[in-house]
Amino acid sequence: MWPHPLFLGIFLCPHIDAFNTDFIVDFLKVKQSKSAVFFHCGDDVESYRMYRVMMEMNLSLRFINIGKSTHLEVLEVLPQRNYARTTCIFDCSCGGSLELLKKFSEQRFFNTTYSWLFLDDDGSSGDGREILSKLEGIQINSDVTSVKQITFENETSYELQDVYTIGKHLCKDVYHTTYGQWNAIDGLVFVPNYNRYYTRGNFGGLQLRGTTVIDRDNVTGADVDSILSIPGSEPGIVVFVKYHYALLDFLRHYHNFSIKYRVARGWAGRLKTGYRLGMLGILGRNEADVAATGIFQRINRHAEFDIIHQSWEFRAGFIYRITPELSNAAGGGDFFKPFDSSVWIATSLMVLLIVVILKLSGFLIFKTFENELNLSWAAYIVVVIGTISQQGIPGKISRIFSVKIVLSSLLMLVLVVYNYYTSVVVGGLLSSPGMGPETVREIIDSPLVVSFRDIGYHKILFRETKVPIIRELYDKKVKPSREGKDMLAVYSDIVTAVPFLKRGGYAFHCEMTEAFQEIAYEFDANDICELRTANGLFNDLRLMSFVLPKRSMYTEMFRITMMRIQEVGLIKRTLKIYKIEKPICQSGGRVNPVEFFGVSTAFTVLGVGMALSIVIVVAESISVRKSKKAEKDNKIFKQRR
Repeated sequence: MWPHPLFLGIFLCPHIDAFNTDFIVDFLKVKQSKSAVFFHCGDDVESYRMYRVMMEMNLSLRFINIGKSTHLEVLEVLPQRNYARTTCIFDCSCGGSLELLKKFSEQRFFNTTYSWLFLDDDGSSGDGREILSKLEGIQINSDVTSVKQITFENETSYELQDVYTIGKHLCKDVYHTTYGQWNAIDGLVFVPNYNRYYTRGNFGGLQLRGTTVIDRDNVTGADVDSILSIPGSEPGIVVFVKYHYALLDFLRHYHNFSIKYRVARGWAGRLKTGYRLGMLGILGRNEADVAATGIFQRINRHAEFDIIHQSWEFRAGFIYRITPELSNAAGGGDFFKPFDSSVWIATSLMVLLIVVILKLSGFLIFKTFENELNLSWAAYIVVVIGTISQQGIPGKISRIFSVKIVLSSLLMLVLVVYNYYTSVVVGGLLSSPGMGPETVREIIDSPLVVSFRDIGYHKILFRETKVPIIRELYDKKVKPSREGKDMLAVYSDIVTAVPFLKRGGYAFHCEMTEAFQEIAYEFDANDICELRTANGLFNDLRLMSFVLPKRSMYTEMFRITMMRIQEVGLIKRTLKIYKIEKPICQSGGRVNPVEFFGVSTAFTVLGVGMALSIVIVVAESISVRKSKKAEKDNKIFKQRR
């Protein structure tokens, strides 16, 4: 059953006798009311009799005489927020009743948590139906009951009719559906299995106004169904638009309505005059009843739209294929990468300390025993490097026991460090390929050529954003011109971008689930294992919602329907169709070849050593020549003397 409201408005004829009081008491018990307000224009005797009955039910009661009150303010009589179950009893025969009811309608007392009961005297005057037809607030979410009095063989009964309209703004009539009856013998008797949700839920083929976002030229509302009904990526259409179209299609079939679409090129925007653009502008002006798309759940949008379902997790990012160049650029092939800088510093200090110890030992031994161990600093450095390189120890040095202990400690250090170093290198090559760039900053600093999904929100982001890192990305990766036919454009569609991703050297920014399906078709097992993702430009926005215009008459009903669709598993099934996950790496580890950058340190050391040796040889040669020339000159000088 439709949930019981907090407020109940009852419209009665002017004669409140004992019989009508019994009907009111039974109705209040069903509604579980805690207080009541009587709008009447009768005498005080009738009010007193009703007051006694309500006091016996332990109900709070207040009387308002419509005939004596002029310029009655509805917000002063009934607060819009009242947490007690309150019943408002209204005498429809009083003068000015229609004008007062229109005020209630304008303040949306029919569309929030209020319930209304309209009592027609005998059904012949038609005043009740006429009043209801003039109230714009009567909608599909209104809880309004029309009670028709029936007299047969001196026995009076009341027929309860559910009153609503499925779209008064769409020129639809007010419906009256009988759901119960009251008589003095049986009391209130409801129609078996009557449910307002199911009764009102059949829209009878009503055509609602819809809107969606398709960033493509020459698309009209008549093309929407044929475009959005087919899963898969298409130019100008993001995948979550198709997903929300599928959700809206569930609602359309469940409630039996059709949609006339209005196509927008973007989601939001605003002119200098304040006029709102895009799909949000259409919904905000109540120019559409439903939207076949989702919006980001920003805080300022809660006051503008009704959320009927939290529908989609938006995950935008960069997709690229890891290559040796990217690993090297990130330091993956660096000679120094397996060890932290602190390890290299400690090892270098230890080697230097050993050289000093050897030099000091040689000097002391030379002073004591006068042997030939007092070598130069360069000689000891060569000895230590030879020991580290496992090239053996010179015989002269190995004969001294104290020096043996020092060099044995050095060999033990080299053994441990070498094992750790090789295990890290081999393990990295065999089991864990390079990670590559993972943030926007690393994407900017990488050699990757960046492309973006050709959709409106990317272009608007670059045009309006003031975030420094996004401006830097635009200046370095987007703004420079791209010459050549074999280059991926700045804005591209997924089908065009995936072959470039497979080639390597390119990064494509989109909602990642859009590209995964096409990647699964194009990439082989080894290529999928080299697929990498990086954080995108919309990480602060994740959750998207399925929304309706604020205070839409369809909000509560569609929320219930979406919950039931989710409970039976249709939401999960639809997500599997439209939200494709990243393909799983099912291939064995691929050993990436060592690039020159990985061994560049060794070649650098070799080149520096060769250059230094050449310089030293040249210097020594010049020095020897000068010394020989000096000796020759001395000999000649001595001979002349």
